[in-house]
Amino acid sequence: MRSRLAAGLALATLLGGCAASSVDLEKLSSPSDQVVWEAGQQAVADKDWEAARQYFRRIIDAFPQSQHQAESRIALADSYLAQGGPGNSILAVAAYREFLTLYPSAPQAAYAQYQAAEAYFKQMNSPDRDQTPTLEALGEFQRLLDVYPDSQYVEPARERIQECRQTLARSEFMVGYFYQKTRKAWRAAVSRYERVLREYPDYENLDEVLFRLGEALNASARFLEARPVLTRLEEEYPESQWVSKARELVAEMPLMLPPAEDVPATAPAGAADPPATTDAADGPPPQG
Repeated sequence: MRSRLAAGLALATLLGGCAASSVDLEKLSSPSDQVVWEAGQQAVADKDWEAARQYFRRIIDAFPQSQHQAESRIALADSYLAQGGPGNSILAVAAYREFLTLYPSAPQAAYAQYQAAEAYFKQMNSPDRDQTPTLEALGEFQRLLDVYPDSQYVEPARERIQECRQTLARSEFMVGYFYQKTRKAWRAAVSRYERVLREYPDYENLDEVLFRLGEALNASARFLEARPVLTRLEEEYPESQWVSKARELVAEMPLMLPPAEDVPATAPAGAADPPATTDAADGPPPQG
């Protein structure tokens, strides 16, 4: 971790030396940290991010006892995040982590932790792409709840955690659907659907997950497992658009099977009540 952080900060310095900006050299070289700080604040107001970073680095490097030392490190990280882009997000995370290493108990520590998580959150992909940034964001927001449980950023972090979980659940579901509809790989599809039920019981489209799981189990002739899954769908989501399709599947199953109530369910229970999706039974899943 330290080597990655050092590499990120080194890259930040390298990029800073290469970009053009409207730096006031007289202010930059001033012996007064207050003058340099005010120049940095003005550069931020002007959204001249590279100039702002040069002023803040000047305080960090030349005024180790300055009252603006901690603020300058935060402002440096903020400038990367405000400028945006994948590269700047990486540099922002490195700068926030540097601050947290040096000032873990500072008043701005919870803010730095939240912003580091936000930097990952801004890199999140759609559910059909790589979810590494989503996992990183989720971990950073969770760390905020664990380390700074009384901070003002707890509620926003919880909202972000919910967004991350919905994206991760959707990603798992889409992989399962791909296995089911494209590959006819029922076992792989079942595994993905069951993972959603197990790890993301708060997924907003859990009724569709139950239906697709029942479909995949039925297609692989695992009727004893399919019946209770489809029954659960009807019992827990009676208004779902998938209920009528579930009934049709159950009606088509071999009659020699015992009633559904005599068969133990394999899918976990206790899911939250989500809204119904709008996609057709045999069409591709929605790209939500």
